[in-house]
Amino acid sequence: MQPKFPLFSEVVLLQDLPIYNLKRGSVATVVEHYAMGELEQSGYSLEGFNVPNVTIEVAESQIISIEQWQKEMEILEKLHRLSVVKLVHLESYIEKLLSEENNDMLKVS
Repeated sequence: MQPKFPLFSEVVLLQDLPIYNLKRGSVATVVEHYAMGELEQSGYSLEGFNVPNVTIEVAESQIISIEQWQKEMEILEKLHRLSVVKLVHLESYIEKLLSEENNDMLKVS
């Protein structure tokens, strides 16, 4: 099975890891991939959080590619400029897109 994040690619944490004093948005490099069965998430070893000689293991759901993170931050900046009314409309549209995405995933299965 092909890993979602290739070795030596940069990724971003999606949540705080207080035990390591790392915050959401911290960038690291993938140094190892641990393939799991169909019912479990793949795991990754990460290095480079400005913490020398420390390797951290995370689940696939805890990281995102740096490219996707940057795109999401660009979108978030645009959201801050919208009125509340427009945000409500946007939320409805996003719910529709997510529903379509789920339907597409079911068709593929």
